[in-house]
Amino acid sequence: MMTDTGATWIKQAEALCTAAGQNYVDVLVDQAGTEQPLQNALRQLSPAIRWFALFDDTPEAGTAEYSPILMRLHFSVSNHRGWLEQLVEHFAGTPRLMLLISPLSFDLLCRHLQALSQVHWEEQTGLLRYYDNRIFAPLFEHVLTPEQQAAFTNIALFWSWRNRDGDPTWKAGTWLPERVLADEPEMSRVNDTQVEMMGCISDAEALRKELPAPDMTREAHFARCMALAMRANEAGYLGSLLNFKE
Repeated sequence: MMTDTGATWIKQAEALCTAAGQNYVDVLVDQAGTEQPLQNALRQLSPAIRWFALFDDTPEAGTAEYSPILMRLHFSVSNHRGWLEQLVEHFAGTPRLMLLISPLSFDLLCRHLQALSQVHWEEQTGLLRYYDNRIFAPLFEHVLTPEQQAAFTNIALFWSWRNRDGDPTWKAGTWLPERVLADEPEMSRVNDTQVEMMGCISDAEALRKELPAPDMTREAHFARCMALAMRANEAGYLGSLLNFKE
């Protein structure tokens, strides 16, 4: 039995897909910390589901069990819908599941999402874990340049996730049929300031768990912790945020 919130989220997604003239939704699951990787179950489903592991052919390929998985699920296929319902329920209360409404071919979407997950910083490469719901919105607000934001929005009509309070959240994309997208997209390059802001996101999330705030929503609490982390970063403070005095 699905919860009302999960059922509402799927209903919203189906309505938006129908309005866009497509009968499928793309689902992105972050497998970090999951006990049972999805790959084995996906291989056994019939009719088959198209899916792709973002870590394939990347420096993280050796940890395939933790790879984010992209799946294309068709609402009119009963086992696809059933699988979508199971995923939404299983990952409720976690930051591990996102929905995309994208007109891109599955293969092209895979290439873009994989490229977005890898970044250059100085002479290194690293992961950009945008598929963690706790990180996605703050990346747009505090980290990504307009050009880097467009790399996310140009490939979709909508991105969606459940926020820290469990509420379905939608971010409109900027896909246009006349826009030509790179067939082999390149990795973004981030600078020191952007890396520091990513650190602030992690610090703020850690602080939110340590600092009680019974009088506000989890999202409002995170925003307050993020503002504190950014002020501490600007001040060059290196200690515990619990002890930071402005």
